[in-house]
Amino acid sequence: DRQPEFTQLDVEMSFVDQDDVIALAEDVLAALWRLIGHEIATPIPRMTYAEAMMRFGTDKPDLRFGLELVDLADAVGGSGYRVFEDVLSAGGRVVGVVVPRGGTTSRSQLDEYEAVAKTAGAKGLVWIAVEQAGEGAVRSTILRAVGEARTEAIAVAAGAAQGDLVLIVADTTAAREIMGRLRVELARRLELIDPNVLSYAWVHRFPMYQWDAALQRWDATHNPFSAPLPEDEPLLVTASGDPLRPSPQDPAGEARAQQYDVVLNGWELGGGSVRIHRRDLLERSFALMGHTYEGMRNRFGALLEAFEYGAPPHGGIAIGIDRWSALLTNQENIREVMAFPKTQSGSDLLLAAPSPADPAQLAELHLRFEPPEPT
Repeated sequence: DRQPEFTQLDVEMSFVDQDDVIALAEDVLAALWRLIGHEIATPIPRMTYAEAMMRFGTDKPDLRFGLELVDLADAVGGSGYRVFEDVLSAGGRVVGVVVPRGGTTSRSQLDEYEAVAKTAGAKGLVWIAVEQAGEGAVRSTILRAVGEARTEAIAVAAGAAQGDLVLIVADTTAAREIMGRLRVELARRLELIDPNVLSYAWVHRFPMYQWDAALQRWDATHNPFSAPLPEDEPLLVTASGDPLRPSPQDPAGEARAQQYDVVLNGWELGGGSVRIHRRDLLERSFALMGHTYEGMRNRFGALLEAFEYGAPPHGGIAIGIDRWSALLTNQENIREVMAFPKTQSGSDLLLAAPSPADPAQLAELHLRFEPPEPT
């Protein structure tokens, strides 16, 4: 009947920075684990978003196994292989991963790997099997196109040794993300994941914005109130010089947020950020996200006015207890640990919700139900 050392986490704290929030969160995580007789090593390792994407192809990496990604642009550039050349000329990436002792992988198994890559969005999968690295003997889908010497050089650049297999994806927009998903599937199929290991990490310095081509504006990657890194504040400007005319060429696209996620075994366990607490900075950020100054006043006027009186720096974090519970009970679907899980369509089978709205309720709220037009 031991009581937890921490019974409450104030997810919004004043006069804090990122390190303060992370330190408190680590204390809470360690205290909860201590209740069941297990110690978490702190401080928990940290990596930037850019590092996580470069090494693992995801912002919630599973660190229980290797299979780190390798950028092969320099190795394949100028090879004459059209797929690589077209992707690189379009500003894309060519990314590989080495499967240790995978050189004898059967063709049927390689076809299965390619199917996984295509499901993740790839147009195809290039493979190189290193049979006798010392003598340069290799098998590959690109052997005839680029020759044995260049094929072996690509394998060496990927870090392959004798008996290894290199898998390569080329894509104009999502090569790392595709390979990140393939990496996890490879680890599962090759039984590289130890289910008894819990590997925590912090991922921070996320991109502040992502461009919305349809609406011609920047969208916040986390929430619209997350603060930029202090050194990135000068980037919150437009290329045109007009704050209300954002474009994909804006320096704002390079800004990084004071956002941080704690990840565990490939799951995002929780996350938070330090918030903007200055009116001028929030207005600049809102303008990049397509808000007019009049719209800002109408929607966020009280908050903007409050900032005029000197709001303190503040930040916080939220931990997903249901996600944590799913991991600790070896569940792959979070619904297995929810008391009242919803279906994929959002309905509650226990309570038969949502039920049809009463016409009087709709009238009170000035709403009218319009069925979708038949297609």
